[in-house]
Amino acid sequence: MERVTERVTDKETIFDQRGHITKITLGMAQKMLEAAVRYSVEIAGFPCSIAVVDASGAVIAVHRADGAPPGTTDIAIEKAWSALAMGMPTLMLGRFIDPRVAATLPLGAHAIGIANRHRGRLCAIHGGIPIREVGTGLGLNVIGGIGASGCPSAEDDNTVSQAGFSALYDD
Repeated sequence: MERVTERVTDKETIFDQRGHITKITLGMAQKMLEAAVRYSVEIAGFPCSIAVVDASGAVIAVHRADGAPPGTTDIAIEKAWSALAMGMPTLMLGRFIDPRVAATLPLGAHAIGIANRHRGRLCAIHGGIPIREVGTGLGLNVIGGIGASGCPSAEDDNTVSQAGFSALYDD
């Protein structure tokens, strides 16, 4: 499988003329999964499921570590999709729709109304991070998402996703 992956990713054009990353490839997704799994198992000590989606929300790669509960796979996918769809980490999304926070904010400063939108697919649990186009100044173009599920706390899921996201910048 590695030879097939290498051939496919070598032929894909992921950079624009200025050298900016414009899409997430299978090779990049696998690199993120490896880093996230390594962090979850070796450092956090909990097996997780990790998913990477592309700009259309389609799953590029998903991995359920040995010992991770089966339900964590779907949750990881939904966290990655939600981060992509909303263009923000699910940690922030969760805060926007938290009724305890909404009660303290002026009308229109919260997003409690979106809690049940997107046919119930929207996941506002920490652990999903959008992947933005690298090298475009503010990086406003969201080109994918990564999500993790399976740690005992949502904050740990978020850290696992961050470890995977950071792998994009490793040489």
